[in-house]
Amino acid sequence: MFELRPYQKEAVEAVYEHLRTRDDNPCVVLPTGTGKSLCIAQIVSDAVQKWSGRVLILAHVKELLEQNADKIQALCPELDVGVYSAGLNSRDTDHAVIVAGIQSVYNKACELGPFDLVIIDESHLLNSESEDSMYKSFLNDMKIINPHVRLNRHDRNAVPDERRADLQAGEPVKSCLL
Repeated sequence: MFELRPYQKEAVEAVYEHLRTRDDNPCVVLPTGTGKSLCIAQIVSDAVQKWSGRVLILAHVKELLEQNADKIQALCPELDVGVYSAGLNSRDTDHAVIVAGIQSVYNKACELGPFDLVIIDESHLLNSESEDSMYKSFLNDMKIINPHVRLNRHDRNAVPDERRADLQAGEPVKSCLL
């Protein structure tokens, strides 16, 4: 297993506290190079192993899909991780953890089945003004399949300034909750 740095532990714990005490969705904001993938791996590991959950990680570019899948597999080799991405020639659907490209799954929520937690990497893409954006369409379908699914967002621009605390390089982490 791996050991998170103190600011990463604080970010993960802030997500858990948020999920326990609020009905809306948390957002983690970490600068480039501070180990966001490690935080995602810890949350995914806990969701699957401690709470018998199923997790979907969404991203919009194959590099992020590969990075997240590789990091989770390297740090948590006991997890059953699949990838659903046309660009990576993979259509895995029956795994505890699925890392998926939004372009590949946005109209296929029913094929993937229910998830307990959805993590969106680079969630600023949720801010699209369009009501028919791929993310919004997919998440609406997910809510029909499992009305209790929770969303965990990872991005700086996903949350209005007044509801967000950012970690700047060199600062101790501040929890960022949506």
